[in-house]
Amino acid sequence: MLKVYFKSLVLMVSLFTLISCASLPTDISLSPELNLEKGAYRFTNTKAWQIDSQDLRVARHLIEIVDGNNVAQLINEQHSLRLLIESNLTRAWVSNQLNTSQASDYKVNIKLIKALATVTEATFSYEVESQMIIKIELSQQGNTFVKLFRSNKQWEAAFSTNAADINKELNMQLSQLLNQILEDQDINTKLQQF
Repeated sequence: MLKVYFKSLVLMVSLFTLISCASLPTDISLSPELNLEKGAYRFTNTKAWQIDSQDLRVARHLIEIVDGNNVAQLINEQHSLRLLIESNLTRAWVSNQLNTSQASDYKVNIKLIKALATVTEATFSYEVESQMIIKIELSQQGNTFVKLFRSNKQWEAAFSTNAADINKELNMQLSQLLNQILEDQDINTKLQQF
């Protein structure tokens, strides 16, 4: 009786694991939400800023799922995360009346250093550890101001890895990080009078 029960349990767990693994996407799309009303900064500086970005990540995938055998399944971003960050920050700064230009001595360089969620799967749960790091570098004729922004997040969930839930958490994390950059007094002061 116990042997039959154990075999049934192993079969159900194996089937459940196979079904959950098969349903994971190969890529996801992030869409951060920026809160421009709260702490919005109004720029009166007439100088135009050239905004650029680079992706300096070592790991170019967004999610890494590791099972008990340390075999990783990778999930990429559907659209360039670097361009998403650059366009969201640029749009927010322009909506706060920052002047921008394709060529200027005043430069904003957005460097994506890290954006990775590592998922560790157990039998009936999974744990996610996510880290995002963005460096903002302002420069003008030899003068440079650099500030690093980081966000670390950990959470656990029951059952098998759920890409939709991870996507939702990553969206919230990226939104918070971008809002932190937009509301940063040092960055806003330098953009206003560098």
